[in-house]
Amino acid sequence: MKPITFRSLAAMASAAALAASTGCATISTSQVGALDGVSVKGANGAPVEHVWLGTTGDYLFWSIPLGSGRFRWNEETKQLETETAWFKDCVGFAEIQDALLKYANGRNCDVVDVMYFDADTSYGVASYEGILGFLYGTSRMGVSAVLIPRNNTADK
Repeated sequence: MKPITFRSLAAMASAAALAASTGCATISTSQVGALDGVSVKGANGAPVEHVWLGTTGDYLFWSIPLGSGRFRWNEETKQLETETAWFKDCVGFAEIQDALLKYANGRNCDVVDVMYFDADTSYGVASYEGILGFLYGTSRMGVSAVLIPRNNTADK
């Protein structure tokens, strides 16, 4: 039986990381009527919906994308959909901002009270987790916003 070399160990770790990386995108919204009676300071209308869009990406050596969640606008259904993009980095401010605006436009709403979330998973250097952290990293980004219906009569 041959001994396991560092090269084969690295190949197995890479294959395991690829198999484990799922990169996902998430759309979460408030229930209908959950914002009844709530007012947002500075908004020109009553809020109708709270939305959270989140995406994660998995990376080999913190730079080679394995998989990430991606938002895609479906022109037929006029809805925002989620999917996994393999070997692409779709975790970024521009991508999540674009998804939020498409979601709001699809509901004929403006966004107010917008907050962003951005985090990377880090591991301790002086432990076995440090080795894992060197080989494999995860990045997350999200945006939270409140939707206010547009006043289309003001645009005319």
